[in-house]
Amino acid sequence: MDIDEANLFRRNLMALHRRLREEHVGDIPLNEVLVLGAVDRHGASASPSAVADGLRMARSNLAALLRRLEGKELVELTPDPADGRRSVIRLTPGGRQLLERDRVERELWLVKAASAALSPSEVKQLLAAGAMMQRLADFRE
Repeated sequence: MDIDEANLFRRNLMALHRRLREEHVGDIPLNEVLVLGAVDRHGASASPSAVADGLRMARSNLAALLRRLEGKELVELTPDPADGRRSVIRLTPGGRQLLERDRVERELWLVKAASAALSPSEVKQLLAAGAMMQRLADFRE
């Protein structure tokens, strides 16, 4: 891949990313849903610093979002059993339900768009490309 191909690939990937974000029509702002998703990906070890780092967000901005999410009873912060000075973030049942509903809505749009815009063989290519994109995302120097 040369720099021009990398530029085209990045632009296409970002266009799809923006389009998927447009499909968020939930009850809470997208940035709050992104925090819920990051907490979910981190699982039982979700600390505020890990979530902030994963989202490339300032810890102070994350703290404000966590306060809002906690006020809406979508997350709960509890002392870390291994180190009481730290907190662990967990999704509440309501937070998990909201996150799953948002994911399903966007996945349904993706199914509809792929069915309408792509042939069955292109869908297979797209799925194979997704696996390759995950390998790229996992690459560290």
